[in-house]
Amino acid sequence: MHPEVMRSFSGSFLLFFDLTAWGGLFGLSSTPFHDLERDFYKSTAGVLFVIVLLGLWGKSHLYWQILSVESNFTTLAEILFHCLFVISFAAYIISLWGENQAFRARSFASCVLCGSTGLIFSAHGFYQAPLWSFEAFVYPIAFFLSALLLGTVTVGMLLGHWYLIDTGQSLDPFIRIYKLFVVALVVQTTFLLISLILLYNFGASRSVMGLERLWTDHRTLLLTRVISGQAAPLVLSWMIWRTLLIPHTMAATGLFYIALLGVFVGEILGKQILALTSLPF
Repeated sequence: MHPEVMRSFSGSFLLFFDLTAWGGLFGLSSTPFHDLERDFYKSTAGVLFVIVLLGLWGKSHLYWQILSVESNFTTLAEILFHCLFVISFAAYIISLWGENQAFRARSFASCVLCGSTGLIFSAHGFYQAPLWSFEAFVYPIAFFLSALLLGTVTVGMLLGHWYLIDTGQSLDPFIRIYKLFVVALVVQTTFLLISLILLYNFGASRSVMGLERLWTDHRTLLLTRVISGQAAPLVLSWMIWRTLLIPHTMAATGLFYIALLGVFVGEILGKQILALTSLPF
């Protein structure tokens, strides 16, 4: 997509919907399908699908705006895979109402493949550097880690609410999604620090200028993003684990909900940073 349109806050913010939905699929894949009620997958996939549709509806105006000015391979590929992602997601939801396991597996795999490819093309619209640059490596990984964090915290919160309905359910699925959430949070935090060093020392001049502008003009925004999106969820993750050891699923769910708010706020602030500096933080 055209860099100037994508770097606007609307273009950056709408990326939030795609990342949440795509990451939510990975969150669902970490849970044991046969150990949980089918209704959990129907309701959770339905929530994620609504998020996908909201993102596509919001981006449709941006897509039309770009295509009315110019069309290139990257833009057309992003639109194509975004639409295929929505279609595959719809097919996956339909499969949950039947017993055709092959159709369910293929539609789910298609969701992941189309969503991953679409995110790579989306990432390309936010930087102007050669394909062999560090930006071409940092941006897609940063997007994928954001998606994984957003998806796991969303699915974790929804799964916690499901335990309030099915009180006799084993805690193993809840612990599994919790561990994936913690891994995503730690890996993203580490990668953000590493990418700062890589971009400052080996990035294009535009990235270096963006880093300097971020620290001089938007330091408060960066610190707020780190505190709300990284530090606070890390503390809450320890509290969630302590409540799961009791075990007290209601308290753990409440803490997961607070962690979700922190992650969402942090990622939205990160999209503001993306719009202001073109940096994937």
